[in-house]
Amino acid sequence: MIRSTFEPGHEWFEEVLPEGVAVGETTVITGPGGSGKPLVGFAVVESWLAAGGSVVFLLTNSGREFVAETMAELYDVGVADYDDQLSFVDFDPELEPTVEAIETSDEGIIRANLLDGDVWTDAIDGAAEGLTDDGPGTLVFATALNLFLFSPTYREESLETFLETVEREDDRTYLFTVSTSAFEDDIARVESAADTVLLTEMESQRLRLRGERSASVEVSTAFVDVPFSPEQIGTIKSVSEETRTSLIPTLKEI
Repeated sequence: MIRSTFEPGHEWFEEVLPEGVAVGETTVITGPGGSGKPLVGFAVVESWLAAGGSVVFLLTNSGREFVAETMAELYDVGVADYDDQLSFVDFDPELEPTVEAIETSDEGIIRANLLDGDVWTDAIDGAAEGLTDDGPGTLVFATALNLFLFSPTYREESLETFLETVEREDDRTYLFTVSTSAFEDDIARVESAADTVLLTEMESQRLRLRGERSASVEVSTAFVDVPFSPEQIGTIKSVSEETRTSLIPTLKEI
């Protein structure tokens, strides 16, 4: 492993994790729905790419276009400039939940029904294959994992898959966001298994972040303000709202 920690270089982040993100471990960003969790994750992603690392985006409630627009809006970063460092896995619950049904587009985007544990593993492994392993290594960034739990058939399997991934011993670093607005007990199990847990909240249109705990790095449990504008926060909220009205009803039928 190249280093034991990675420092994203954002002053507000350093106040919460003075030593940085634990490399090769799992960090979970948790909090109520609409509390800006992906914005914190994008801050890590931007710095990770700039340091020469690679990122696998696991797209549960948004597409590659949203990633490109968000990175450009927040950090003036062009996704196309990092083609050899980026890979995308698009969660499509309309596909059969089998490894054989995994699809790869001409642009290299993997589409798969990630509700099945074997599909989840194969899709992420496939996305990571061929990426450069420079800088801090490979980061797997996945948002809104709690959405998987809305499937009555695959809820338990998805939860076990998350726990196995969080506890997986490999060279990758995992950064997951989960909402505590639903399935709170299940999400608590994911949090307990993670190496580091961060917590977000919204107060008067301000995004705030603090550390909850960590097994390997120092954390501050005092809230700090994260300097994103109300418009930027509103964009993330609108994506979450769109998900609630489209993806969740589909998952409830599976």
